[in-house]
Amino acid sequence: MSVSIKMELLSKIKLSRLYGKVIYVTSAILSVAMAALVIFSPLAIPVCVIIKMLSMPVIYYLNLQLSNESVLYFYLNLGISKREYHLIPFIIEFCVFMLLMVITGAIGYVIW
Repeated sequence: MSVSIKMELLSKIKLSRLYGKVIYVTSAILSVAMAALVIFSPLAIPVCVIIKMLSMPVIYYLNLQLSNESVLYFYLNLGISKREYHLIPFIIEFCVFMLLMVITGAIGYVIW
């Protein structure tokens, strides 16, 4: 009898650093550019959030088209579902983006 051991959320997030590198890097570049904009214009936060929401499907589509499908099966064997494989990097990066917007927005309001 094999006992299936579910990975904890933190271990899945740590594992997502390996398979979601491209998503994290491209999203981080966009997030840093928008954070720089928000420091100089804090009123641009809603526009940045809309741009981020519109860019996520584009990044997802490009990642699907340019990725190697055999890598997906490697991570599926480690206990991550397809849904988690695709969603965890975007959820983590969006949470970091929102935190970055709050921090840079506060800095922008202090400066201006």
